[in-house]
Amino acid sequence: MLEFKNEKNLDNEIKKLKKITNIISAISILLALNLIVWGICFFLFDYQLGYGIAFIVSFIIYVVYLFTTYRFYKALSHKNNVKLVYKNHKLRRNNEYSKFFDTGSDLIDKNDYKESDLDLFGKNSLYQYLSICKTKHGRLKLKDALTKPRDFDMEYTNAINEFANSEKTIELEARLLEFKNEAKTLDYDIMYQTFGNKIKFKILFLLPLLSFIGMIVYFILIFTNNLNPYFILIFLGLNFFLAKFALRNEVFSISSTKYYNLLDTYYYVSKELSTIESDNKYINEFKNESINSMSSIKGLKGLLNLLSTRSNILFNILSNAFLIFDLIVILIFNRRAKNIDSLRKYFDLIGDMECMMSLANIGIDNVNYCMPILGEVKINEMYHPLVPKCVSNSFDLSGGVILTGSNMSGKTTFMRTLGVCQTLFNAKGLIPAIEYQSKNLNIYTSLRANDMLSEGISTFYAEILRMKNINQKIKEEDTLVLIDEIFKGTNANDRLTASFKVIEKLNDAKSLFIISTHDFELCEAKNILNYHFNEEYSDENKIMFDYKIKPGKCETKNAIYLLKMADII
Repeated sequence: MLEFKNEKNLDNEIKKLKKITNIISAISILLALNLIVWGICFFLFDYQLGYGIAFIVSFIIYVVYLFTTYRFYKALSHKNNVKLVYKNHKLRRNNEYSKFFDTGSDLIDKNDYKESDLDLFGKNSLYQYLSICKTKHGRLKLKDALTKPRDFDMEYTNAINEFANSEKTIELEARLLEFKNEAKTLDYDIMYQTFGNKIKFKILFLLPLLSFIGMIVYFILIFTNNLNPYFILIFLGLNFFLAKFALRNEVFSISSTKYYNLLDTYYYVSKELSTIESDNKYINEFKNESINSMSSIKGLKGLLNLLSTRSNILFNILSNAFLIFDLIVILIFNRRAKNIDSLRKYFDLIGDMECMMSLANIGIDNVNYCMPILGEVKINEMYHPLVPKCVSNSFDLSGGVILTGSNMSGKTTFMRTLGVCQTLFNAKGLIPAIEYQSKNLNIYTSLRANDMLSEGISTFYAEILRMKNINQKIKEEDTLVLIDEIFKGTNANDRLTASFKVIEKLNDAKSLFIISTHDFELCEAKNILNYHFNEEYSDENKIMFDYKIKPGKCETKNAIYLLKMADII
């Protein structure tokens, strides 16, 4: 579990930045008022040259002031995000992760039964517990990590472990919080298509330029030949009209603000990554690609900032009237648009980083965890990260297991725990256990096979569909099969006959499997091991569970006792 050493001074830093930004805001209001006063004086009083110069100088001072002081607001926002990250980790440690907004429900594949059986996605899921992903790339990377085994790569896992043991990860996560919610679904292809090609020059582009030159000439003549200054308004109107007519382009219609926000956050993530010191090849790749991409991001960010400011109607009118702003944007666009192709790899790498940082949360917020070890399945003290005060279990698995036990004794939770830990092993992330040795095993489950009335599917037929899927996959892959209360949807005689057949097929395929059942007859199946959970009764005639798996078959039953406790019999 990561110790939060830097949290102590955070509140003082936030208070100091708040004081600075309050002063900055007050000064910016005074500068804005000063600008308005000079503008009014230019039109209402004589001596236009002096007032005009005062207005231009005041405008330059105001703009420069805003740009130079923006970093203090950005720093305050970042520190508040750091505070929020610490809060989120404490929520995770207190098992209050259900308050996290991103549940991953939109990522669910209904045809992949393990996703619902093991609560990989959706409300109160492993994804909701782990994910710090804020971009579309990152969310899809984490989805793949939790559903598809990754080749064993110790350097990859070491990178995750580095993230888990450094408070620098908190700073990076705070930077990721700056991504807007729309970044989770934002279509990058639109950005690539829009900024991948230059805007072709047209003869019409010369019209607003000629009008602008005419305005400048007339402005000079006002002071040299005492011409009427109010005629300058005609040029301003003509400039705006010609800019709108001649410079129309689809580039001006894109949602530039959201793409600016996206690239602005990528830029600050890059700055944060550039300060990391590591010998790990993955972390260094993130760092080096960030450094290489910063200039391209900065250029595109500036372009998008210009496009974004156009959405302000007043600014759009004034800027095109005084400066033919849209023509300036087109010229800058053609210079910087080519930068977008160089950023594809960088966006993808940041998605990888988000995924790895998410997997690192097992280490950041849990006392006991380990890195995966390649070999036969040997597990020491594994536990379920989503179950409060989960009892840990040790277990070796080399073939098939029939798991028996009383009601509520822990059979289903044990199988889900194994499924989740193997999922994290397959992702090559950190695992909630003292030691976890295994190999890549595709996981197939039948833990929640229930009827689907809307589709006309009974419980038994739902189980058959899952068994059909399992029967096909065990012929093609190394698998871990988890089945809870096998064929519970049919009568005892058919259930036993069908169950023996399933066990036989699983053994023939040399699959690793655990089948829980209340049918003790299955304990006599060939080539399987028996394990069980049981309960004890105290002197006060109270039932107690230790939730520990034990070798052999269960010798106790508690259904009648539980019915008596509920005053049913």
